[in-house]
Amino acid sequence: MDVVLDSNVLFRIFISQGDIIDLLFHPKLTIYAPKRLQEEFLSNRQEILSKSHISQREFNTLCALLFSRIIFVPLEEYTQFLPQAKKILQSHEKDEDFVALALLKQCKIWSYETRLLDLGFGILTKQISNDLFR
Repeated sequence: MDVVLDSNVLFRIFISQGDIIDLLFHPKLTIYAPKRLQEEFLSNRQEILSKSHISQREFNTLCALLFSRIIFVPLEEYTQFLPQAKKILQSHEKDEDFVALALLKQCKIWSYETRLLDLGFGILTKQISNDLFR
């Protein structure tokens, strides 16, 4: 199963941890994300550390481990899908990269955002788990 990882899921993994980490390492799950997600995530390091109550060392270790499971795709690879993503999302610009990448990879976006779910682009953690563990 292929999915594009949304920012909110990655942030939740660090803050709540738990069973979602196991799901990330399922051998039948391929995870893509826009390269900018990695940059955005690392720029919010202090906020994540304060909310997750983990040490800097644990953060670095967990980042390395999780980032090794995510295929970070540069903007150039999905640029041609940005106009279609903009049209689909209308004024909801912050998710354009994720929708464009999902269009390129022809998969869903692992997200908790109602808008993406309502548009048919999102898939929840529970749905992914159900699909993988049937």
